[in-house]
Formats: sequence, structure tokens, C-alpha cells
Amino acid sequence: MKKRAGGTTHLSISLPSEEARLLKRRAKRVYDGNVSRVVSDAIRYIAYEEGRDALIASFRGRGKPTAADAARLDAEWGFSSKKSA
Repeated sequence: MKKRAGGTTHLSISLPSEEARLLKRRAKRVYDGNVSRVVSDAIRYIAYEEGRDALIASFRGRGKPTAADAARLDAEWGFSSKKSA
């Protein structure tokens, strides 16, 4: 087996069977079966969310969108089924 570039850490995790099947299915479809790549993608997404949450928290409530603005953004970003007027 070829050595990976950079430092890696081996983890052993337990997942519900359906979640493990989901990881393996995506790994097979996207990364030739490499489950570690799928997990890395998920971790990058979590890191993005953490950074986004830290940025929002740094505003300390300043610039908070109105309910109408929030509904419009949700609709534009595909988070709601109805478009706001």
C-alpha cells in the first residue's frame, strides 16, 4: 500500500449500519471506494460550518436579518419550499 502524503491518524469508529452503508456507497461512487476521502469531505464541511458559526457569533447580534430577510434568503438558498414575496 502506498504511503499517504502528510501526517495521518488511524481512527476506529462505530457507526449505525445505515450510516456505514451510506459512506461506503458514496466512497464507491465518488472515490473508487476510499471511505477516508468521504470522511475527509465531511470534516471539511464541518470545519466550514464551525468557521461560519464563529463569524456569525463575532457579530454579536449586529446585522441580524429581519424575519422577512431570513425567509427570502432561505428561499434563495433552497432551504424552504415557498418563495417569499
